[in-house]
Amino acid sequence: MSVEVLIIILMLLLSAFFSGMEIAYVSSNKIHIEIEKKQGGFLAGVLTKLTAKPSKFITTMLIGNNIALVVYGFFMGDLLTAWFQSKLPSSSQLVNYLFTDLTLLTQTVISTLIILITAEFLPKVFFQIYANTFIKIFAVPAYFFYVLFSWVSNFVIWISDLILKTFFKTEGDQIQLAFTKVELGNYISEQMESVEKDDQVDTEIQIFQNALEFSEVKAREVMIPRTEIEAVEINESVKTLSQ
Repeated sequence: MSVEVLIIILMLLLSAFFSGMEIAYVSSNKIHIEIEKKQGGFLAGVLTKLTAKPSKFITTMLIGNNIALVVYGFFMGDLLTAWFQSKLPSSSQLVNYLFTDLTLLTQTVISTLIILITAEFLPKVFFQIYANTFIKIFAVPAYFFYVLFSWVSNFVIWISDLILKTFFKTEGDQIQLAFTKVELGNYISEQMESVEKDDQVDTEIQIFQNALEFSEVKAREVMIPRTEIEAVEINESVKTLSQ
């Protein structure tokens, strides 16, 4: 296997990693991450640093992915050019046309299809489904690139903030969002599903889950109609009321 092929495979793996970690962070349950951070230890420290600045983490993953794509495109172009030349001349006029007159377009289509399937679509699907798991598994390599591209990320964020302040009169969002009701609900549901059938669910967990559903309940759904109420004059006697 040639060096070019090894580099292409490595870039595909890196692109898949960066794309996957980006979607995993966005899709992950922030409550799970916070709980992992509270556990202490090496992994907790890494997660704490990675999630301290969400915008910087996302920017780092995008930078890494773009670098991998550029290197991939460079070597993939040379590899496809050599492969095209080895197939020429061909008995098929269509092949000759695609590999000569439309060689750049053919290279672009082939390269794009490979990168979309192997480094974009499939990784994002798996990383989104198992977001919480992959965040923990790849936290250390993600932190390595987080530190490696730190100065580039800081520069990109600085440029972005400058554009926002200059043209849109606003600042970049530096405030970490609180846990959403969906995240809280999902976490509570997972905890209840993990309880064995014979075990009793904690009362506080049940109360908390019910409280999350209050926003979906209308007042008229819980009101009890009192059709048996009858009106009387304010000056009626006690005897009349008892009747």
